[in-house]
Amino acid sequence: MVRRKGLWIVLALLGAVAVAGCATAQDGESGSETILVTGYGEARGNPDIATLNIGVNVANTGIDAAVEESNETVARITAALTGMGILEADIQTTNFNVWREDIYSPETGQVTGEYRYHVDSSVQVNVREISRASEVLKVAIQNGANNIYGPSFAIDNTDTLAAQARAAAVADARARAEQVAAELGVTLGEVMSVKEVSGGPVYAYFAGAGYGGGGGEGPPISEGSLTVNIQLEVSFAFVR
Repeated sequence: MVRRKGLWIVLALLGAVAVAGCATAQDGESGSETILVTGYGEARGNPDIATLNIGVNVANTGIDAAVEESNETVARITAALTGMGILEADIQTTNFNVWREDIYSPETGQVTGEYRYHVDSSVQVNVREISRASEVLKVAIQNGANNIYGPSFAIDNTDTLAAQARAAAVADARARAEQVAAELGVTLGEVMSVKEVSGGPVYAYFAGAGYGGGGGEGPPISEGSLTVNIQLEVSFAFVR
């Protein structure tokens, strides 16, 4: 009986040591007690590139004549743009489409068996001097462009704005964590982890003015401003 009692005492002591070891390991884990917050930051800047989609729509009862007229018009527009200083590398063909339309008799409303061919051609033009975007549109229209979309705006290099937005996101995350810690009655500690959830996309605050044809002076262009957004997940340790 004495031996059995002594055995139970030994087992109880071993169990106590095992429990104490688990508790110490848990307390020593670096991420066991943290506050996780999301910080948001943004920085605005002025765009330095305007992108225009300049198109030509031609219709003719002969397909060869329609294609030839379209090609000549696009070539004339391209020559005029390069002549005013737009680089060939900033002019890219984005569409060439040919489609056939039935011709109907105005007297009977029936199909005549003849066709009208349409040719749609367009080029994308990057204007690196935004102040000249209106002039580019005017020159394109004067040389035969009759289907225009845009402009859209961009910032060529967003690294500086992204760095500013990232710094603002860090500051925002710390402010949020400090508020949470104060509400909980604990002391905020060091940063345990950081994850960039999203970074670097550029969004327009103000849309530019589009233009769809006409003559005279070039259309008014309002490029507005753009913003870079950064979102960070930051984990802070805290002390009770």
